[in-house]
Amino acid sequence: MPLEFNNNAIVLSGETGTKLKSSILEEYYYQWWNITSGGPSKNFRFPTSIIEMNAATGEVYIENTSETLLGSAGHALKLKFSDNNKYNLRIICIEENNECYKNLKKVLKRRWPQFNVNASERDIESNNSSIYLIHKGIDDAINKIKEIQEIKDLGNSIFFFDPLLNVDWNHLEKVAKNRITSYHKTGTEFIVFLFTSDWFQGRKDFSPLPKSPIEKDWSSSEKITVERADNLFGNKNWRINLLNETSNKEKEQIVVSLYCNNLFKWFRYVLPLPFKPKKDQLYHLFFCSNYEDGINITKSYYKNKTNNPRYSPKIKIAYKNFSYLYPEVFKGIKHPKRPLEWKILWKIIKEHEFGICDPMCSDFKDDEPNIQKRIEVLNWLEQKKYIIKITCQNDFWTEYYQKYKLNWSSVIEDLKIDKPMKLIPIEPNE
Repeated sequence: MPLEFNNNAIVLSGETGTKLKSSILEEYYYQWWNITSGGPSKNFRFPTSIIEMNAATGEVYIENTSETLLGSAGHALKLKFSDNNKYNLRIICIEENNECYKNLKKVLKRRWPQFNVNASERDIESNNSSIYLIHKGIDDAINKIKEIQEIKDLGNSIFFFDPLLNVDWNHLEKVAKNRITSYHKTGTEFIVFLFTSDWFQGRKDFSPLPKSPIEKDWSSSEKITVERADNLFGNKNWRINLLNETSNKEKEQIVVSLYCNNLFKWFRYVLPLPFKPKKDQLYHLFFCSNYEDGINITKSYYKNKTNNPRYSPKIKIAYKNFSYLYPEVFKGIKHPKRPLEWKILWKIIKEHEFGICDPMCSDFKDDEPNIQKRIEVLNWLEQKKYIIKITCQNDFWTEYYQKYKLNWSSVIEDLKIDKPMKLIPIEPNE
């Protein structure tokens, strides 16, 4: 797909798309670094890194408002140069496109003239700048990141995949396998871009998916799109759900659900944030983490900027109904203490995206350090039909713990609280 530039900035459209996305990432990058670096109490000493897998030029030009802003890579670099506390923050910018890469270096020189751009392109051992510019394709770049990781401590890391349409699943898998080496190991977060609506509406030089699963009925351009979708999901299982006459709006939600299920292989929590850059266009940023606080912070930023209401279920009503239904779990517990069954259930309801949980959730450990007791509580919640066992790729890990998903029908019926509303993107005319 052809790229356009305004000076050194890549040309994109949408105040409610690129501009909003960039502002959320700016706030999240800072908050994430402030926490994972150890913060002022630890003198920001823990190593951290932000890896921009599709850095572009570091600047974006919003066509409909004629303004130039920092893109995600620009915000990562701005964070690095903001003060001297960022000595253990590494920024890796990967860009394959020649024009984007040239403009990225120009943006660096113009905005931060004190920085030696040439130093960031040196061999790993001789690069003491903590910034790495990599002008390679994605496969070669992933190998380069492995080399950097072996020599330099990348610490807690964010990997942002931001291609024009989608990233191939095998690229996500390569990075995940290198970083997440045990069951839902923390320390790695993914942010993944997916242009959701284009699969069904198409765009210039990109045909929408066919509405038939029969291959002989596909045009040559539709075959290419199907192959790209195979690469998106890493398999052909998606075809039965999407190659049909279902409405585009329904298919967009199916894509999000299927893609989340893929990401659950590596991550306990997946948060798809919707954006509408233009009328009838929709894309998502998938925030992926094995630590619930990171997801909740991101969701909070998004809600603040899009006026989505905060989820505030009535805890007094829910607790009263719970205590009436299960007086046995309150035996020996004096006010203001709460039974563990209630505390874990409420955390699943209030804090866990999609109501996903397992015995190793860090917030459960805060309430109960004993793994066997946590398992017993989850078994109890399952017996009471508040959570349901879900299947995932159990054989992938040598260590595996049963995953569950909140059963909203039982929660609503027993506790008399409402389900959280779906996130709604800002419309362009808003």
